Amino acid sequence: MDIRQKPRRHSLARRTLVRSIELACSALGGRAFYRSRFLGPGRLVERCETLRVAGFPRAVRVAQLSDLHAGSFLGPGDLRHVLERVAAHAPDLIALTGDFITHDPKELERVLDELGSLRAPLGVFAVLGNHDYRGRRDAWIVEQLASRGVRTLRNEGVRLELGAGALCVVGVEDLEESKSLDFAAARACVRAGDFELVLSHHPALARHAARERCIAVLSGHTHGTQLDLPFLRRAGPAHPGLRVEFGPTTLIVSRGLGAIGVPLRFGAPAEVVIVNVEPD
Repeated sequence: MDIRQKPRRHSLARRTLVRSIELACSALGGRAFYRSRFLGPGRLVERCETLRVAGFPRAVRVAQLSDLHAGSFLGPGDLRHVLERVAAHAPDLIALTGDFITHDPKELERVLDELGSLRAPLGVFAVLGNHDYRGRRDAWIVEQLASRGVRTLRNEGVRLELGAGALCVVGVEDLEESKSLDFAAARACVRAGDFELVLSHHPALARHAARERCIAVLSGHTHGTQLDLPFLRRAGPAHPGLRVEFGPTTLIVSRGLGAIGVPLRFGAPAEVVIVNVEPD
């Protein structure tokens, strides 16, 4: 079963132009502007989704954070309000669905301590996004996250006992940039009767997860188009929607927290997603 997506490759001229615009915006105070305009009180969106699953053993609350893109527009202290709001929801489990950095793996250090403050009874789990393979330093990113208590699932899963049943949190490598995508290996922990939650940076995995009757796929990658305007919305990856049903499987796509190119969002606010999984 081939579920890879062809990596998007932009011309050198386009990359140079975008990088130049980013540097100019940064020099003009883009980071402070982005924090106050999109990540502060009254600006950050707290989006709640409910999944009712037949036979699910007990209610579980999952907080999803995605697409931080540490770098020019996100640095130390910028996630303070975000983390306060996550803690206020008292999640049982926290899912980080990739793109921790923008250009350079060392950018992770700008947000690492804040990520290390995340706590949840069932654990804090992550998958890598396409940007996290820059320079092929993905193993270093995984090590740094682990040092702060964040477990990155690389084609693997974790089986969590929930009393009368079990929830398997399954994480896959990125569909575009990884060299070792293996959905079957990721699902090796799943037993008959288990409930399965899949973490995949790229939302295209959802159609394949539906064949395995997973309850949900949590993804990011699209930024909700970031600039939801004619022509501009096509500049980034295709956005399938915020919530899409594929038979028994629900795809939930986060619009993410960070930004690329310009410290702006239009029609696609920065958000934290709270997913309440409840017995039906």
